[in-house]
Amino acid sequence: MLRIADRLLRWIASGRDRGWVSLALDLRISDRDVLAPDVLWYSDRERLEVDAPAQVVAPELVVEVRSQSTWSYDVGLKRERYERWGVDELWLVDTESRSVLVHRRSAPQAPTFDVALEVGEAQTLRSPLFPGFELPVAVVFAV
Repeated sequence: MLRIADRLLRWIASGRDRGWVSLALDLRISDRDVLAPDVLWYSDRERLEVDAPAQVVAPELVVEVRSQSTWSYDVGLKRERYERWGVDELWLVDTESRSVLVHRRSAPQAPTFDVALEVGEAQTLRSPLFPGFELPVAVVFAV
């Protein structure tokens, strides 16, 4: 998780107006649901409510790292909730298969995550949200 956040921070620092990345902020996606992803990214810091106990605007990117106790929830109900809430892209880091499951919308107005990819350890993670960003998946799992 820290390696992903670090690489996103480097990408942000290499240009202008590249948004804001954070570790584990509470996201209030409904009156009953508050989620805290491992990493999240907003394209515009102005969208954040800095003093709020939980963010009420969807980030463009959410990253969840596999945990034995929550993985089925992450790939199922949580993925659906992020999708419904309007997150543009979700990265599910699978520590068992050493891959990243990517769910994204093919266009900003696409109603669902209509693109699904599995990016393996020998591959490089890229996203249309981050022009020029490249993260070899092996770096995510390096010891």
